[in-house]
Amino acid sequence: MKRQLLLLAVIFAIVIASCSKKSVSDDSPVIPPSGDTIQPGGDTIQPSLYQGLFILNEGTFTYANSSLSYYDIETGTVENNIFFRVNDAPIGDVGQSLTKVGDDLYIVVNNSKYIYKVDAQSIVYKAKIEGFTSPRYMLPVSSDKAYVSDLESLGLWSLNLNTLEKTFIETGNTTEAMVKVGNEVFVSNWSNYYPSQIGITTSNKTIQVIDCERDTIVATIEVAQEPNAMVVDKNDHIWVSCSGSYNNVQDPALICIDPATRTVIKRFNFTPGADYPSGLAIDGTGENVFFMNGGYGTLNVYKMSVDANEFPANPFISANGKLFYNLKVNPDNGDIYITDAKDYVSNGDLLRYSADGTLLATATLGIIPSYMLFN
Repeated sequence: MKRQLLLLAVIFAIVIASCSKKSVSDDSPVIPPSGDTIQPGGDTIQPSLYQGLFILNEGTFTYANSSLSYYDIETGTVENNIFFRVNDAPIGDVGQSLTKVGDDLYIVVNNSKYIYKVDAQSIVYKAKIEGFTSPRYMLPVSSDKAYVSDLESLGLWSLNLNTLEKTFIETGNTTEAMVKVGNEVFVSNWSNYYPSQIGITTSNKTIQVIDCERDTIVATIEVAQEPNAMVVDKNDHIWVSCSGSYNNVQDPALICIDPATRTVIKRFNFTPGADYPSGLAIDGTGENVFFMNGGYGTLNVYKMSVDANEFPANPFISANGKLFYNLKVNPDNGDIYITDAKDYVSNGDLLRYSADGTLLATATLGIIPSYMLFN
């Protein structure tokens, strides 16, 4: 889940689901299979050649109704629930993120605690990787190794992409967003909620730097409370959106880091309780960052040059009553894709805007559409 397991969003989604169960299908959700029980290629549809935009729909927390949608950029059409239709099996409970490595697509399923590996062109099942605690994001760091961050464990996982075996790297903090610059991975420490429940004190306002050849921590950078997303710009600088604490008592901020010196070189502070920066993205040139900000559930989209020293006064795209949840920028033409989660229990929408912010198209997706990946 993108922000559904941002603690505030989790609580909000659970409350909505428990108070509005009539809005959810009365059909009992199919429980994800355990073990490698999916047979490659279901008989519902013939595998297609998917080359466009994948959207992972989180689904309602604990309902196991996550799904995968595909948006054809050329035709403007959507295919929903393609993982189930190809493989005759559900994705599971809370689709968190997508990662493509070569010809393979990895689907991280947070609350079900596993990762699916499928063919990136046909979505045909290849493998299921189990044994995680609470997987969040996956980042390839070499041709045969990837890191997987974890919301509840004090560290991250090193995954061998050839054997699918994994080892645990202790960091002393839970791990979330990751970016790679040179030979180092920068990983955010977003949540200290779960360790605190068992009496362990950890950080939720730092970025840890990992030498990805030796799998060791080489530095720690203090940022602001709850760093939830990171992108790398044209200068190889790292931008970090920090939402503040889940109850908005700490200062939210947008921060820029120079990875060469491991120092904060820019910081834009926001108002606790009124602002909630998230959904960080960058264009294909690395010249502009895009992010959502405002009160939670009333987020607008802002655009800012990476060379700017002042925060933009007005939104680039206003929500106008929509519940903006995540965004992505097409690196080829600058089109901006925003997901609308609506009420968290109904099917959400994909909103496509031109590079100048003009609405071009709207398409219906699954429940809580969030993570997007261009294939």
